Amino acid sequence: MRRVMCVWYPLWPVQHLRCILSAKSPDEPLRASLREPAVKQRENAKGRDAADSISVREGTQASAIKTPPSIATPWNSTQELHPDASPDQDQDFESESLFGSDHLPSPLLGEPMLRERFLPREKPALRPVILFDEGRRGYQVVVCSPEALQWGVRVGMPIGEVRSLLPGASHQNSGAPHLNRRKATSASSAESALLQRVDHAADRLKLQELARYCHRYSPLVGLEETATPESLWLEISGSEVLFGGEQKLAETVQTDMARQGIHVRVAIADSWGAAWGVSHFGEADLSLIPPGEQAQWLAPLPVAALRISETVRQSLETLDITRISQLYSLPRTTLPARFGKELLLRMDQALGHAPELLVAERQSEPLFTEWLFEEPIDDRQTLDHVCEVLLERLLVRLMERQAGLRELQCHWLGTTADPTVLRMLRPVNEKRHLLELLRLQNERRVFLSNVQGVRMEAAEIGLPPVRQTTLFDDDTADRQPQLLAELVDRLSIRLSCEAVLNPRLKPDPQPEFACEPVPWLDAKTPTDTSFSSSGLRCRPLRLLHPPRPLVVEKTSTEGLPCRVHHSSVIRISGPERIEGGWWRDVDAQRDYYQLDLASGARLWAFVERDTGNWFLHGLFA
Repeated sequence: MRRVMCVWYPLWPVQHLRCILSAKSPDEPLRASLREPAVKQRENAKGRDAADSISVREGTQASAIKTPPSIATPWNSTQELHPDASPDQDQDFESESLFGSDHLPSPLLGEPMLRERFLPREKPALRPVILFDEGRRGYQVVVCSPEALQWGVRVGMPIGEVRSLLPGASHQNSGAPHLNRRKATSASSAESALLQRVDHAADRLKLQELARYCHRYSPLVGLEETATPESLWLEISGSEVLFGGEQKLAETVQTDMARQGIHVRVAIADSWGAAWGVSHFGEADLSLIPPGEQAQWLAPLPVAALRISETVRQSLETLDITRISQLYSLPRTTLPARFGKELLLRMDQALGHAPELLVAERQSEPLFTEWLFEEPIDDRQTLDHVCEVLLERLLVRLMERQAGLRELQCHWLGTTADPTVLRMLRPVNEKRHLLELLRLQNERRVFLSNVQGVRMEAAEIGLPPVRQTTLFDDDTADRQPQLLAELVDRLSIRLSCEAVLNPRLKPDPQPEFACEPVPWLDAKTPTDTSFSSSGLRCRPLRLLHPPRPLVVEKTSTEGLPCRVHHSSVIRISGPERIEGGWWRDVDAQRDYYQLDLASGARLWAFVERDTGNWFLHGLFA
C-alpha cells in the first residue's frame, strides 16, 4: 500500500529569509551540547508517569485519525512564525530553564558569565517582512509575513503604498534586481519592517537542500511541481516501521525542522493530492489520513485544496461551489464540459483513482579516487606522481558522464594540512591544464608530517563547452574563451581568487553604480566569459570616481560650453538625461554630453540640472 507524506513550509520565502537573518551564534553548538543531557534527564524523570500520559495521547490521536474534521479552514496566516520555535514551546522553555538550575554541569556553576548566558530570555518581537518583485505596476508585494498583514500590507500592493503604511520600513538594495539574499543582515530595531526583493532561485535551492536532508526519512523525496514550490513529498511506504509508525515519523520530521528554525505542517495519505490538500487547508499541523478515507477528509476542505488553477476556482465560486463535498454531488460527466478536464483529473488524483507522476530529487554520487600508502611518505616527486594518476582516474570517470571539473579538492590524509582546492572558471576535462594548476598549488604546500594517503574529489562538476568542428584548422576565434579561462585560472592560483577581478554590469541608472568588480571565480556569479556591449550605449572606458569639477565657458543660449580648460570645444553630442538614486541620500539629476576638444581629447561630462555645475565623469580612449 502506497503512503505519501506532504511537508509544507508555510510562507517559505519569509521563513527562509528569517533563517538567514537569525543565523546561529558561534556558541550555539555549546548550548546544544549542554541542552541535550538536561532534556534527557527531564525525560527520564517523567518516564515514571509516561504510561498514563501516553495512553491518553494515543486515545486522543486515534480519535483524531478516525474522525475527519467537521470543518476545515486554511492555515492561520496570522500565526507567528518564529525561526527558533519548536513544536512544543513549553517543553523548549522548560529545557532552557534548566540552565539556571542545578542541572548544569559543576564546572559551569562557578562561572557567573556562562551561567547568565544560559538563563532563559524573552524572545524578541518579529519584524514585519515584505518580499516584493517587479510586476505590471512596478514593484509589488509577492509575499508578506503575518506581522505585515496586521499593518494592512497585502499581496499585490505597490511598494510605495507599503512604505506609507510602514513609516519605519528599512529596505536592503530594494531597487537592485540582482540582490543576493545570502548577504542580508538583520537590523537592530525589531519594530522596523524589512523590505526585500524575493529570490525564488535561492528559495528553491534551499528547498532542494532540505529535500536531500529528508532522504534520511525516505529514499524518494521531491519538490512539488510548481514555479515556486513550498512543499516536499516523501514516499514513506515501508519506511515508517523504522521510526515506530507514521505518527512517530511525522513528529520526527517536525522536530528536526523546528531545530533548524523552520515551521512545517505534515500530512500523510494514500495520494499526494490528498496529503497536499490536508496539509495546506486542514486544521492540525499534523494529520494522518487512514487508508481509503481521503474522500471523507477532503469533503469539508475548500476547492482550492484540489490544486486547481485560479480560473477554475473562480468559475466554481461563481456557481457558489466552495467545498469539495459539493463537487461529490455533481455528475462526473458534466464536470469536464463545464470546468475543463483539469478539475476531474485533480479530483481523481486526490482520491487516489488516477496516477500522478512525481519527480524525485536525485542524490549526487560523490566522485573521488584515493591512494593509501603502506608507510607515510614526504617525497614530493612521489606525491606529484600519485596526484597525476588519481587525476587521470577521476577524468576517466568524468568522461563517462561527459562532464568536466569545476572544483577539485585534494585531501592529504594523515596530516593537518588543509586540502588543496582548485576552482576553475569553466568546467575542464584537460589533464594538462589541471596538472599545471595542481603543481602550482603544491609548490607552496608545506607538510608538517608525512602523508599517509591522497584523496582526490570532484566537489563540483559541469558540462564542458562544446566546440563545433570546422572544415579548416583555423579555430582561433573558438579558442579565445578557453585561453581566457586558462589565464584566469593560473592568475587566481598565483595571486588568490580575490585578487583577480572582473567588472560586472549592474542595472543601476547612475554610471558610478552601474558596475562592480567581483572575483572571476566567485561561486555565486555566472561564469559566462562572453561580453556584449549592447547594453553599454556609448560609455567611456575610464570613469572618474568621484566626478571632477570642470571649468567651462558658456556662450550659447542653451548654456553649453565653448571652452573647457583653455581648449575650445569642436563638437557636442547629447544630452542623455539620467535621473535616479532617490532611494539613496542624494538624488541624481544630470544631463550628460560628449565633448570633443580641439586638443583631441574626448570628454564625458554632465551638468547638474538643479545647480548648473559641470563635472567630468569619464574619458574616452
